[in-house]
Amino acid sequence: MSPIDYAVFLIAAFATISGFYIQGQEYIGSMVNGQLVQSSIIALISFILAYYEHSVDLLILGILIAFLRGFLITYFLEKRVPGRMTYVYESNVNVASLLLIDLAFIVVGVFIIYSLVFTSAHLITLFGPSSILVFPLSLFFQGLFLIGSRRSTFSQIIGYIEEENSLVLFAIFLVPVPIIIEASVFLDVLALVVISSILVIEKFRHYPMEELRG
Repeated sequence: MSPIDYAVFLIAAFATISGFYIQGQEYIGSMVNGQLVQSSIIALISFILAYYEHSVDLLILGILIAFLRGFLITYFLEKRVPGRMTYVYESNVNVASLLLIDLAFIVVGVFIIYSLVFTSAHLITLFGPSSILVFPLSLFFQGLFLIGSRRSTFSQIIGYIEEENSLVLFAIFLVPVPIIIEASVFLDVLALVVISSILVIEKFRHYPMEELRG
């Protein structure tokens, strides 16, 4: 690998680490800041590749990620979270056990998809070795697990944003950039619509519906 490939490989690893950080947080404010860092890391990867490849499309993609996810979505989340909730945590969350389950879930999921699907398909990445796809895959499963393991609406939306980040990062390594830009803008607009509509209710936790009795 070239030095730029090593740099992108290392930065992509930090994106995965940020996913573990988000999973390990109980406080909403820390989770919002974690997704801000994660989105900024993916924007940084786009900027680095734009400089290395002399690509205006990658530069535009990086700007869109930094503005829409790094600033706008974070701003909407912070505005929608009442001040008193910023410091509230989910009391029934066992961070240590969730991190262990999350790690096991990621290892099994990535192993199955990467070893059985990608190896047989012989995918050719645009940047770096095919093993770099492990990072967006890990990020996707982290977002999926965050949605399934938390009851807070805010936590679940952050999990959705994590999945968005994983898909964009995955696409950067495989798909032509103009398609990524269109998909990224669509996903970001969808996220803003979800945040604006669902959080109007400001339901902090979801609980199973009680059985209706006549």
